[in-house]
Amino acid sequence: MATFIYRARDEKGTLITGTMEAESKALVYMQIDSMGLIPVSVERKRSTFELKDLLAKFQKVRYDDLIFFTRQLQTVIKAGIPLLQGLRSLEEQTANGRLREAIRRIYQDVDRGLSLSEAMSKHKSVFPELYISMVAAGEVGGVLEDVLERVAGLLEFQMRTKEMLKSAMRYPIMVTVGIFVAFFVLVTFVIPRFVVLFKGSKMELPLPTRMMIYINDLIQAYGPYFLLFFFAIVSILLLYSRTETGRLTKDRLKLKIPIVGQIILKICMSRFAFMFENMVRAGVPIVRSLDIVSRTVGNEYIAEKIREIAAKIEKGKGISKPLRESRIFPSLVVHLVQTGEETGSLEQMLREVSTHYDREVGYSLSRLSAWIEPVMTVTLSVVILFLALAVLLPWWNMMAAIRGGAG
Repeated sequence: MATFIYRARDEKGTLITGTMEAESKALVYMQIDSMGLIPVSVERKRSTFELKDLLAKFQKVRYDDLIFFTRQLQTVIKAGIPLLQGLRSLEEQTANGRLREAIRRIYQDVDRGLSLSEAMSKHKSVFPELYISMVAAGEVGGVLEDVLERVAGLLEFQMRTKEMLKSAMRYPIMVTVGIFVAFFVLVTFVIPRFVVLFKGSKMELPLPTRMMIYINDLIQAYGPYFLLFFFAIVSILLLYSRTETGRLTKDRLKLKIPIVGQIILKICMSRFAFMFENMVRAGVPIVRSLDIVSRTVGNEYIAEKIREIAAKIEKGKGISKPLRESRIFPSLVVHLVQTGEETGSLEQMLREVSTHYDREVGYSLSRLSAWIEPVMTVTLSVVILFLALAVLLPWWNMMAAIRGGAG
C-alpha cells in the first residue's frame, strides 16, 4: 500500500488536490473516476521525513477538538451534504494534526465501502469506544444526526466533569508536593549539617528533633532499599492492575474510598442512564444496549454487574429486579427504572436519572473542594510547625543554656 498525490477537476472545473492510499496508480484513477471527478495527474508520494508528521502522531486529541468535529459532522448530515464531501471539508478545517489524519483515513475507508462507525473503529486512540458505539447505534437506527447531538453533549459533560475533578484536586496536590519537597530538602540538606552537633550535645534534644534525626539515620542507612522496595511495589501493582482481575479489584476498591467513591459511583450512574436512554431511543435491543453501556461506564466492577444484569434479562427476568439484585445501583435508579418499565416510559425515567446524577456530581465536587482546602491547610500548618520545631527548638535550648551558664 502506497500513498499517491492526485489532482482532479470536478463538474465545475475546480481543481482538487488530495492524497489517497492504494496499491497502484491504476486503482487511484479508478477511485477518482468513481468519485465523479476528472483525473488530471497522479504521482506517488515520496517517503520524506517531516517533523510535523511525526509530531502529529503524538499530538493529543482534546475534548474540544472532538466536540468541534462532532458538531460539524452533525451539521453536515443535517444539511444533507454527502458524507464523503463533508468529511473532506472537515479534514481541511481541522487544526489538530492527529485528528486531521484520522479523518483523512476515515474518508478513504468510507469511500471504499465501510460504514462510518467501522472506519472510526480503526482509530480507537482518537475516538473513544463510547463514541464509536453510539455512532454505530445511530447508523443502525437511522438517527445518526440525533445521536451525534447526544455524543457532543456527553463529551461536553465529560469535559466539565474532568475539569471539576482537576479543579478540586489541584490544591491538595500542590500542598502534598510542597510538603514532600520541604521534607526532602530538610532531611537531605539541613538535618545532616546539624545532626553531628545535636548528637554531640550533652543536653536532651526535643522530641521533634529526635524524630528527625531518627528519620535521617534511616534514610542514610536504608534509603536505596526503601526506593527499591517502593518501585518494586508500584511495578507489581501496575502490572496487576492491567490484568482482568486487577482491573476489577482496582475499580471495586475505588468505590469504597470515602467521599470519592460516591462521586465515582454517581458519575458511572449518569453515564449508565445517559447511554442506556440513547440505546433504547435508537431502538437497539435491551441486552445489546446493556452490552454497549457496560463498555462506557468507566468502571470495570460496575461493567461486570451490568453484564450480569444483561444475562438475567436474557432469561426473562425484566430490568428492575436484576438491577436491585446487583446491590450496586442506588435505590433511586432501581425505583425510576421500575416505574419506567411498568408505565412504558423507560426513556423518560432514564433521562431523569441522568439529569439527577449530573447535578449530584457537580454538587459533590463542590462539597469535596470545600472540605479539602481547610483540611489540607491544617495538615500543611502542622507539618511546617513540626519541621520548624525540629530545627529551632535545639537552638533555643542551647541559647538558653549559654545564657544560664554566663549568668
